[in-house]
Amino acid sequence: MGVPTMRGLSVLVVSMVGASLVAAQAPGETSTAQEGQLLPGPFRVYAVTGQRPQHMHDFVTERGLKPTVAVFALQLPANPQDPLAVLLQKVNAAAVARAQSSFGAFAVFLTLNRDFYEDPDRDKRVAELDALAKQISLTQLPVGLAHPEALPVRQYGLITRDDPVAMIRRHLVTVLIYDKHRVQRRFTFTEDKPLTEQSIQEVFSAIEKLWADTKP
Repeated sequence: MGVPTMRGLSVLVVSMVGASLVAAQAPGETSTAQEGQLLPGPFRVYAVTGQRPQHMHDFVTERGLKPTVAVFALQLPANPQDPLAVLLQKVNAAAVARAQSSFGAFAVFLTLNRDFYEDPDRDKRVAELDALAKQISLTQLPVGLAHPEALPVRQYGLITRDDPVAMIRRHLVTVLIYDKHRVQRRFTFTEDKPLTEQSIQEVFSAIEKLWADTKP
């Protein structure tokens, strides 16, 4: 039998993570990454920054069982003062402050129109996200791209209605705070419930609690 290729090993690891998450669910339980649930499985994206930039990658698999903050957003922030940009910068700062620990984070933006290699605007989307990461100095917050109709988007409950386009226009930002693949807190921000300075403080209170509960 031949030696597995790096691509083959990557697929194997992702499959093993997905299988372990499914096996750990309670009988009859279907997870959509709600509070108290295990993550539904891997979340493969096109990584723009991080350990494997400019490659298809899975930040969930990379993080393993470590305490993690995951930010999913429909759009890029309009400017550095945008609440989403402020949130990303604060999450990055938390990761920097805890760089020697197991704590970490990542962010995924659903700005693609279809699967990465099928999207004619993919280079533009990569350039936009790369520029944002540099502009607001996301040094410890890897970022990636996906599209709103990708399977993991549905599995993670980022779209919860039969009409994904109508829902995704309101489902703007989701923050998952999890440890050992189990979701401790989930925050969802929509047009009716926008991300604000107060809600950012609530997110960070939950992050601090996660840190206090998981640090050695």
